[in-house]
Amino acid sequence: MEEVKITLRKSDFDRFAERLGVNPDELLAALKAEVVKVGPGFRYVVNMESFFYFVVGRLYAGSQRRPEKAQEVTAERFEEALNKAIDRLAGASGYAKLAEVRDSVMQELGIGEEEFIKRLGELLQAKRGLYVLLEGGDVKVQIGPKKYGFIKRIERRPIAEVIHY
Repeated sequence: MEEVKITLRKSDFDRFAERLGVNPDELLAALKAEVVKVGPGFRYVVNMESFFYFVVGRLYAGSQRRPEKAQEVTAERFEEALNKAIDRLAGASGYAKLAEVRDSVMQELGIGEEEFIKRLGELLQAKRGLYVLLEGGDVKVQIGPKKYGFIKRIERRPIAEVIHY
């Protein structure tokens, strides 16, 4: 069987390494790529077999680490991610679609839907009155016995400020 090789511009190779979260020099060594001068720039010649195994290995290693990441999520970090998602996704009324907030928080923290619902329920119990849930909407998220479609964050501000002279 013939070896299949691809050539990549240095800039494309560096961008690919950045997306993988790897130093370009480490990736160059791991793929056993050859550096070839072409005109004013450089090209990397990469064996497709080693490239394929490297990428699959990185994906597998990433999937193995994901459960550890979910264990690192603290209540404070969850609340921060939730507040950031609500603020970013809220409309003019201050309400955000709960399904979109859920997806955003799950992606940011690397947690599953069950973990999100459990943490949200705990947060709502601990911080009563700071969040409002509405049952409307097309896509709903079940929290306890009810299904909700929207969430709003209530900011507690002092009614009046007393200044003494």
